[in-house]
Amino acid sequence: MDRRTSPARALCTAIATAVAIAGCALPAPAPTTGAGLPPQQPTQPPPAPAAPPPPKLVGSSWYWLGTLTPAGLVAPADPGAFNVEFLDGGQLAAQLDCNSGGATWTQSGASLTIGPVRSTRKACPLASEADRFGRQLPLVRAAKLGNGLLELSLGEAGAMVMARDPDWRLRSFDCPNGVAPLLVAFGRDQAVLRWRGEAWQMKQQTSASGTRYNAGNAILFSKGNEASLVNEGKQVAGPCVARR
Repeated sequence: MDRRTSPARALCTAIATAVAIAGCALPAPAPTTGAGLPPQQPTQPPPAPAAPPPPKLVGSSWYWLGTLTPAGLVAPADPGAFNVEFLDGGQLAAQLDCNSGGATWTQSGASLTIGPVRSTRKACPLASEADRFGRQLPLVRAAKLGNGLLELSLGEAGAMVMARDPDWRLRSFDCPNGVAPLLVAFGRDQAVLRWRGEAWQMKQQTSASGTRYNAGNAILFSKGNEASLVNEGKQVAGPCVARR
């Protein structure tokens, strides 16, 4: 230090130098969390799956496989005797076993309304479900298409299940040990299984005994009035017995 520099001047010089150095210092590092990692930015939740488009019913024809009611499944012996055809112009043609009839219908998105059914008055066999079918159609409130089947919601009264092919059959199997029942719609070479809120569209496969249907890790075995479900190599339901 120059001897001619006073102590006061030397102190001022030191302070000015320190301030200049501080002005060039690097910014403080960002705070860290956990094991020295920067804080994670909040992630956006995945978008909700898009709702399936409403079915386009005009020009389509469907056969009644049965109705799921709070008391259980009600199914006709011959689905080919019960049919609805959604005609253009809001007209519905219906086959009610030995009778034919018609009604009006309107659709707005998934919402569906069917008017009172007017039909011929032939006396069908006593075991016919013609009257039930005709009473249920005006109760329809909505339509949903999935796995090739059309489901017509009746609100709290249940749901009608319909298929394009009259060869389909809808069956419900009661399972032991309090296991939820199996609901199966059988087609020519396929089956649609509903169980515990899940649905599988299955293909028929060769089997040494009975009939086997497969979809991924799920396998349905059916023989006579019995059915069993195997999922991921473990039998989860069965043997279950058909109600009718």
